[in-house]
Amino acid sequence: MSASINVFDGQSGTVVQVGTLNGSLELGQPARRTVRLIPAVTSLFRDRAPEFATLNAWAEQTESGGSRLWNITGPSGIGKTTLALTWINENRGRFDHAQIAMECGGGPGEGRGRSIEEVCDRYFALAGLSHGPAAETAVAKMELLRSLIDGEKVALLLDDVQSAAQVLPFVSNLPGVLVVATSRLPLPGLALFRPLRLTLAPLPDEAVMEMLVEIVGTDRTAAEPQATAELVRLCGGLPILAGHAAALLYDEDELRLADLVRRMADQGRLTALEAGHDEPMVRPSAVFEVMYRELGAPAARLYCALGLHPVRDFDSGLVLALFADGGPALELLRKRGMVKLDQRGRYVMEDLTYEHAGLAARRDLAPAERAWMRSRIADFYLYGAAAASRQLSHRWTLSPLYEQAAPFPIPDFAASQGPLHPIAWLGDSLPAIMACMERAGRVWEGAELPQGYGWQMAEATHAYFPHSGRSDERATILGWAEQDADACHNPDAQARIQAQWGEMLLGQGRLDEAEQRFQRSLAQAQLGVEYRGIGAALEWLGITERRRGNPEAALAYFDRAVPYLDPARTRSQALLQMHRGDAHAVLGDMPAATDSYAAAIALFRRLAGEGKRDHANEGKVLAGQAELLMREHPHQARALFEEARALFQAACRPYQEAKVWEALGDLGDGAAAWRTALELYESVGAQEARERVQSKLA
Repeated sequence: MSASINVFDGQSGTVVQVGTLNGSLELGQPARRTVRLIPAVTSLFRDRAPEFATLNAWAEQTESGGSRLWNITGPSGIGKTTLALTWINENRGRFDHAQIAMECGGGPGEGRGRSIEEVCDRYFALAGLSHGPAAETAVAKMELLRSLIDGEKVALLLDDVQSAAQVLPFVSNLPGVLVVATSRLPLPGLALFRPLRLTLAPLPDEAVMEMLVEIVGTDRTAAEPQATAELVRLCGGLPILAGHAAALLYDEDELRLADLVRRMADQGRLTALEAGHDEPMVRPSAVFEVMYRELGAPAARLYCALGLHPVRDFDSGLVLALFADGGPALELLRKRGMVKLDQRGRYVMEDLTYEHAGLAARRDLAPAERAWMRSRIADFYLYGAAAASRQLSHRWTLSPLYEQAAPFPIPDFAASQGPLHPIAWLGDSLPAIMACMERAGRVWEGAELPQGYGWQMAEATHAYFPHSGRSDERATILGWAEQDADACHNPDAQARIQAQWGEMLLGQGRLDEAEQRFQRSLAQAQLGVEYRGIGAALEWLGITERRRGNPEAALAYFDRAVPYLDPARTRSQALLQMHRGDAHAVLGDMPAATDSYAAAIALFRRLAGEGKRDHANEGKVLAGQAELLMREHPHQARALFEEARALFQAACRPYQEAKVWEALGDLGDGAAAWRTALELYESVGAQEARERVQSKLA
């Protein structure tokens, strides 16, 4: 038998021993003492009446067999812990044996709750139990604690839970113990215990305003109403931000609200609110430090790198470009709730987590490593855009990237659907692409755009915009690219960008502005070394004249372009024949138009036979042939239009598809076809075409 004995002091009364305790337990005190290992109620608790009512209702249900496992979820800083602590404190009469808060996030136990081992030791001390050698490890202490509280009236808060494994040891089918677990995401693996889940939403603006007025004072908030309103907006309904902002203003009574707002906008909200906090655990970033510090080196490095990404969302390809073995680290961040997957299959960081990741990167990474990460991120989008462009367009290209292998894995755009479709990827990545071009904001730390990056990115993204209709972003990118090409003193690059400007303006019906851009493109190309730039500018000038109704001038430009076409590129010859056919059609020379279209379609079919089908331009030729036949041979025209429509759909060309639907409406399909055309025109912002179809529907 063990040498340990149970010792009783005072009037013990009847003594019952169940099993063996490796230690001494004092019983028979005059009154049992409630064990309270839980922080006091915070004065910053605000406006959670609906959530409080929900918890009260759940508590009533537990009395009649309802679930004794609750899971409160939400992003860091939303107030999960404060809600749970406040409710337990206000309902402590329900739990007369113990109220306990444990920190499960791997932190040192210096935050809102104590570490699990510390809780066990404190509980044993307050309960009068001196554990023996058998309960020296953290696991043994936890098992002993569970055995002692099982069946007692206990509220147990497990804060910042990472997995179901941290909860399962405390889940019991016996009455008494209520387990409240907080986590950033709902906890899987607990379905057998029927957990009740409550997801916290941000505080309403009114509650944040009330907090600021109460702590900062009516005089100061009323004196700066615009700054106060902006501060409420910056807090985003997050109690952690609102509380720290109010506290900072209270401590620094000379600090103007407008100055704090400006600081938060410039430096980032967390960084701006760190001022005056010498104690790490009371800084607003403390809740994020806990989860960051428990990461292993690979995941921590990835976390910092994502803080240097210019926007909060990204795909897994970026991670593999940064770190070839970064997959497991990304999965760990996802499991910890530090990144989430959205409906598109992209990863997203919550805004405060993203801010903290950037703060950690600036603090913990050397400047050279940060510079490398930023450069790798920017290069990932440039090489990725070039790879997407190869799938979307068969045009000749100027950038040397198209002849180079990327120094890291890039997205595989071989699949035609899903997030790795080149159009979907470019659309999802466009905010990051534009941020990499602009180089504004604290994430770049003043790093300038490398020469050549801007115009090469404009070339790489050019094929995306006809599919999307995002003309504002397109114009912004071209503006940056034009400045970059000038800085590079590269006339060929400038010729390319000017041609892209002209193509966009031509698509908007701004013919005079388009001509000016094409003339600039021609002038720059004549100064450069890439002869194909001359041919491209001349062709675009011819297309512009044809659009103006000047087919003779158009044909003259096309004739001038012939010497500058690449004789080895079948597509260049096919396009020239197509444009000549369009001009002859406007001129009214139907035999010449028919011959040019026939030559063009033969060349495009040859490309298709070589596995290089140009769906969009082949469709344009078929549509041109159909227009020639509409009056005399409507049935043949309809067949050609239908074939063209299928090609435009395959090429994701909504504007050209809309033109076909409009023509089908003109052929007799009427309102149904015109309505489809109208929807497509609206999707790409084609205002003039939209108004034309509306007049037909009137």
